[in-house]
Amino acid sequence: MKKIKNGIILAGGDSDRFWPLKDKILTMYLGKPFISFLTEKLSLYCDQIFIVTNDQNKTQIQNATHNSYSYVVQNRRNCGMAGAVLSCSGMVSGETLIVNASDYFNFEIIRNIIEKSQDKSIEAILIAKKVQSYFAGGYLTIDGNTVISIIEKPLPQDRPSDLVNLVIDYYKDFDQFLFYIKKTQTQNDDWFEKGLNLMIKERRVEWIQYTDYWYALKYPWNILPLMKFFLNQIQASVIDSNLVSISPTAVVSENVIIGKGVTIGHCSKISGPCYIGENTIIGDYALIRESHIGSNCLIGSSTEVARSYIGDQVSLHRNYIGDSILSDNVLMGAGAVTANFRFDEKEISSCVSKKMVNSNMRKLGSIIGKKTKIGVNSTLFPGVKIGGNSLVGPGEKVRKDLPDNALFFDGKLKQI
Repeated sequence: MKKIKNGIILAGGDSDRFWPLKDKILTMYLGKPFISFLTEKLSLYCDQIFIVTNDQNKTQIQNATHNSYSYVVQNRRNCGMAGAVLSCSGMVSGETLIVNASDYFNFEIIRNIIEKSQDKSIEAILIAKKVQSYFAGGYLTIDGNTVISIIEKPLPQDRPSDLVNLVIDYYKDFDQFLFYIKKTQTQNDDWFEKGLNLMIKERRVEWIQYTDYWYALKYPWNILPLMKFFLNQIQASVIDSNLVSISPTAVVSENVIIGKGVTIGHCSKISGPCYIGENTIIGDYALIRESHIGSNCLIGSSTEVARSYIGDQVSLHRNYIGDSILSDNVLMGAGAVTANFRFDEKEISSCVSKKMVNSNMRKLGSIIGKKTKIGVNSTLFPGVKIGGNSLVGPGEKVRKDLPDNALFFDGKLKQI
């Protein structure tokens, strides 16, 4: 199969909307960082891979991808996607495929791009997906197979179509695309789209409809559906009986991956699909359902973890953790719980940049940043986010988000 000359992964974003979590493209799934799934897939279709990073995450991305690709640090003076592609000027030339580091899709759609690109009159190819509900993205105006324009983040009632442009963009001549980016330079966050729209007016740009799965890591709760996708890829259990200790009274179902050094206590149940990282201890009478557990964790006796993502070195003690995300080094005191369901059964919203955003999820627990401790018998309300390095006192009821370095005692918030 013919390959595309260049593939660019845009990984220089600051992930502000992902708080209290960080480094969304470095989140671990099935023992590998998310970015490595992208590079492995894209390498099947592109001869060279360029990863655009920022100053803070370059080293981490290099380590996560084993320093096997070309790394470009985005110029701070040029922000957004336009700034990211401009950072590749002089290093990338010829036909190029651009993808977003925080999106995951069926990469076989690139076969369709390669086939369509054989038409030498086509200068660019975009991939679009039909959406049933509103998504804050760019919507295509089309005429048959031709793209007429892209309307970026229109009001729901002003959408020109139900086709959202995914960031899977093919350009026959990368320098030609950069010409349009430079020609439309602006300080607004729609610089990339303005350059693309100018190119659409003057060049032949076509589109391909995408109908398969697509996961966008835009908000922190987006980790949960992507986690479910990866867990569903487990088609058989992987358990080395010589390297793990499982009580004869424990029940381990099918489609479970258990890392070396794991201990599973008496009368516990692991209901797959599940992933349990190395050296984690599952205490007696614990229940783990459809969850992703990191390494070196302690899931204490009588704890239930349901449909949740748990980072490394997390300690739980007789807790209920439902539809939640706990970062590394989180500690939950005995009896603390994450509420994950509204009594009125409505979808759960969460505050992002001082605005309430609908998660489109009827079950969503808490999202907790790194190195945070939750006191015994505390209750975290649905959709609540707690920043990193924070302390929540015993018996508290947390109804609203808490910032990083928060001290929440007796219903009062202070900064550590």
